[in-house]
Amino acid sequence: MTPSTEAIELADCGHAVLDGEVIEVSVLFADLRGFTAVAEQLPPRRMAGLLNRYLTAMVDVILARRGMVQDFVGDGILAVFGAPARDSDHAWQATVTAVEMQAALEFLKRRLEVEGQIRLSMGISVHSGEVFAGTVGSPRQGKYAAVGDTVNAASRLEELNRELGTSIVMSGATIALLSNRVEVRRRGWFSVRGRSHPLEVFELLGLRR
Repeated sequence: MTPSTEAIELADCGHAVLDGEVIEVSVLFADLRGFTAVAEQLPPRRMAGLLNRYLTAMVDVILARRGMVQDFVGDGILAVFGAPARDSDHAWQATVTAVEMQAALEFLKRRLEVEGQIRLSMGISVHSGEVFAGTVGSPRQGKYAAVGDTVNAASRLEELNRELGTSIVMSGATIALLSNRVEVRRRGWFSVRGRSHPLEVFELLGLRR
């Protein structure tokens, strides 16, 4: 099939949407455990209400720490710290957010238990590195986003929570930016799905006062 003249013109002006720059950020990915099984048992309206209560609580924490909520991936949340507003302390902000998100979930769980609803759990990962931050998409529909290996690695890193039995994991790249402000346990080097180079992984135990 021969592409239309309009399609060719849109492709030719694709460079116009590359409005951004390469910067260092910290990426947080959170995934709700077992929600797919829960959703199967609930009517759609009740399931959506439960999901929105969870997302509201998590987004409030992220925004309070100057994070940007980039995407909701099902019941997963992708947040970026250090873009679009620059923040040299992005790794710390992302780390504190991870701890506060788990605390917010505990509060929500207690409310849900009183109401006789299902228990929830969550895994979180934090990874730092360079991304392209700017407008991505097509000339017809684009958005501001951070993209690159750092974002992909953060998503894959979160999957290790299941394997390790942890609630918050962080990469060595993030730990190197925190100036001994956290208590961690080194878990070793891991290959993550879809990435050729392994990541050094740490379990977050707490924040140092």
